[in-house]
Amino acid sequence: MQPGTHPAHIPHHRPHQGLHHLSLPGGPLGEHQGGVILAGDKNVAFELEIPAKAKYISLARLFVGSIARRMNFSEESVDDLKIAVSEMCTNAVVHAGNGTADKPPINIRFVVGEESLTVEVRDQGPGFDPRCVLENQPSGLLEKGFGIPLIRSLVDVFDCQSSPGGGTKVTITKFLPGREGR
Repeated sequence: MQPGTHPAHIPHHRPHQGLHHLSLPGGPLGEHQGGVILAGDKNVAFELEIPAKAKYISLARLFVGSIARRMNFSEESVDDLKIAVSEMCTNAVVHAGNGTADKPPINIRFVVGEESLTVEVRDQGPGFDPRCVLENQPSGLLEKGFGIPLIRSLVDVFDCQSSPGGGTKVTITKFLPGREGR
C-alpha cells in the first residue's frame, strides 16, 4: 500500500466528522484501473460534492492540485488551476441557494483528458444572465467583480451557462504545455 492510502476496511475518519469517501471509478483518489492518474488517460471523470460553505472550498483546491500534478502540469499551471477552482467555488458558495440558510451542495466534476484537464462547477442558485458579467469587466479597485475575469486569465477555455432560476455551471479547461488547441 502506498503512503496516504487507506484500504476500504480500515476507518480513517470518524462518522461524526462529516467527511465522505470520494467515489471514483476504479478506486480511491489517485488510483484508476490499478494505476496512478497520468497524462495520457482519456476522459477519466471524478466528481466531488461539497456543502455550500466556504470552509469546504479547500477540498476542491486540494483535489484539483492533486489531479493536475499527477497529469504533469507545471507548478505554475497547478497554482493557476487551484486559484481558478477556488474562485469558481467561492462564487457558487456566495450565490448558491438563493440566500437560504440550508444551501444545496456544490457539484464539481473533473475530467482528465488526454491533453487537458476540464473542471465544471455547478450550483443550484438563482442563476443570472452571464452576458451581464462577461460583458462588464470591472473598472477601478472594487471588492467584488474580479472572479470571472481572473478565472478567464488563468485558463485556456472558459464557459459559463446560467439562467435566472436555473442555477449556474462554470466550466474551465487547461491544456498541458504545448498541447493547446490540438
